Amino acid sequence: MIEIRPFDGDAAELAALINASWQGRYLARDLIPVYDGPGLQWQVLGVPDHSLHLSAWDGARLVGCFLADHVTLRVAGQAWRGSQGSYFSVHPEYAARGVARRLLAALERAHREQALAFMLGYVNSSRSAPAYQFWSRFEKAFPTKYTTLRSVGFWMRFLQPRRMAAVMDHAAEALGLRALSVLQRPPQDRCGVRPFTAADAVAAHLLLDRAALHSSVAQLWEPGALRTELTGAHTLVFPLQERVGGFSTSFPWPLRSRGVIPAEVIDLLLMNDLNPEQRRTLLNATAHASAARGAWVSIAPTSDWRHGATFAACGFVPIPKVCTLMMLFPDKTLDLHAARHAKTTGPLRFR
Repeated sequence: MIEIRPFDGDAAELAALINASWQGRYLARDLIPVYDGPGLQWQVLGVPDHSLHLSAWDGARLVGCFLADHVTLRVAGQAWRGSQGSYFSVHPEYAARGVARRLLAALERAHREQALAFMLGYVNSSRSAPAYQFWSRFEKAFPTKYTTLRSVGFWMRFLQPRRMAAVMDHAAEALGLRALSVLQRPPQDRCGVRPFTAADAVAAHLLLDRAALHSSVAQLWEPGALRTELTGAHTLVFPLQERVGGFSTSFPWPLRSRGVIPAEVIDLLLMNDLNPEQRRTLLNATAHASAARGAWVSIAPTSDWRHGATFAACGFVPIPKVCTLMMLFPDKTLDLHAARHAKTTGPLRFR
């Protein structure tokens, strides 16, 4: 009998389930992320409240999960308590046994019991992707429980394009990467950017709060959660005189095609207070640091493309409509029109 309960197992066990589920469904279609125990421990499991980390068990065997963390979202000037979720996985051997349905029902019940107004998440935008097909069917069956907010694209800086070409499944993509390896110079490290220290935490928090005030939709950070984000990721700071003028965070996000592609995601990028040259300096330094750690590609998710000139000047290539930002179980009083048509989106975690 399948039991649904908050996850209380080992992070490596959780990573094995997610990888088995996603590789079994996606590997022939898309580049897919590869997860490990330490990464999940930092991104998800290292918080004290595990009530939204839902898992499915068949006896002692982990067979499914849907993991969410508490977040506060500012929408049209009003703060809402909710969650951000990801890693929705069911072991392929249990795909037809109602595990996904039971995990969803348990997650909705937990949101209702905790008076949470939404769950925010990302869904693959490819119509051939199993996740897109699953959530499309769910939206048709339960239109009040699921809504799409906006399309999300990637800025991608190919740091080792020739190596990437060797493991890509699609000939056209491999050819383009080989051409890029000839035309594009490696990112340059720039002076003035330094690693994050604990003394920068308050200033970084102020930058995020100020960005949220000038954004139609933005995440509001608790100090502890932000500290975990900044210290667990690779964080770089651009100092302006006596204060932090901007910062970036990156974390490993390896991808699998015919082989594993070392990749990093630029998760938070705050550079509104910087001039164009300083923005290019911070972004180039971020990509250079990823390359120095062995990444073949640096990926920056975006939904509004407002810093397009900076990314293009630093050699990033735009890939539109990679995924969709969606919302589950939205509260009836939440201003979904403002969320869908936001002119500017503040920094949101990519999970």
